[in-house]
Amino acid sequence: MKKILILIAPLFLFACDDSTDQEISDVETNNTTPIVVDSAAFFDQQVSDFPKNSDWRYKRAMFKLASGDVQQAKNDLKKAILLDSMNHEARLLYGNIFLSLTKLDSSKFHYDYILEKDSANTGALLGLSKLNALLNNSRMADLYISAALRIDPHLAEAYFMRGIIFRSDYYLTKRDKDWDVALSSFQTAVEQDPNFYSAYIEMGVMYDEKNSPLALDAYRSAIEIEPESGEAWYNLGMYHQVRDSLNLALSAYRTINQFDSTWADPYYNQGYIHLLKTKNYDSAVVYFKKATELDPTYFQAYNNLGLAYEELGDLNSARKYYGRAVEANPDFQLAKDNLNRLR
Repeated sequence: MKKILILIAPLFLFACDDSTDQEISDVETNNTTPIVVDSAAFFDQQVSDFPKNSDWRYKRAMFKLASGDVQQAKNDLKKAILLDSMNHEARLLYGNIFLSLTKLDSSKFHYDYILEKDSANTGALLGLSKLNALLNNSRMADLYISAALRIDPHLAEAYFMRGIIFRSDYYLTKRDKDWDVALSSFQTAVEQDPNFYSAYIEMGVMYDEKNSPLALDAYRSAIEIEPESGEAWYNLGMYHQVRDSLNLALSAYRTINQFDSTWADPYYNQGYIHLLKTKNYDSAVVYFKKATELDPTYFQAYNNLGLAYEELGDLNSARKYYGRAVEANPDFQLAKDNLNRLR
């Protein structure tokens, strides 16, 4: 009977850059000497020394957010706003956090408050654009983008958001015009900001979907900006893999392993290449086992381990791993079929 294989699809991700993504590299002390900040202790001291200073609360919130402490960041931002209701930077970041948590009413309250006081605040306008995009109201989302671009026609993030919106519309409508507007918007975003990593990724995804070699240029540009981006290297690897440029694909996945040895998918894909393409079944076993060590729920890797052992003539091990695939996902019919075939 025919053996059943499975390949994981490429990791095509997108993310909207906003102020919550910024890392703090330096701040100003009471004098004009810049200090490189590498610990929470510095901000804790400033907040302690200046308890009524809204800006220090905001700066500590940014540091906490960059460190992954969302709750503490929210606490500081709430206090910053209480100390100074006109601290629009703090309020905008507060609204962005609520948006990321899909607490849309709370985020809208803060964006609207900012715009009541400052109708030219492009951050709040883009926040409302993202909010409406989440509500699938693309027309209203684009109206807010247009308003932001009237204030600042060089606002790269606005073009990026327009690209996201029109590409989403394309998947719903299949109108070529929506696709063209989306691609053009991402291109304009990188023209306005040549270091706009996410726009290069999205262009790469779109070119890749249309089987255009321009995807390579986009992924490579993203890698130049963020050399240790697993997302960009993975997409590059998948680009080569589906086109049977196997050495280039393996090289991309190995590059990910060098700076992120905890991600299972690159190991899985190396195993897949050795299983299906190079017929190096011993290597396939090594990579699939590594994937399952990193992710014990990786049922596809267990299934393919079974296939590799079957090719090596070790039917007991093949049954074992087909069984583990079914244990990890009882609804995984491919592994069930493979297991039944060997009984």
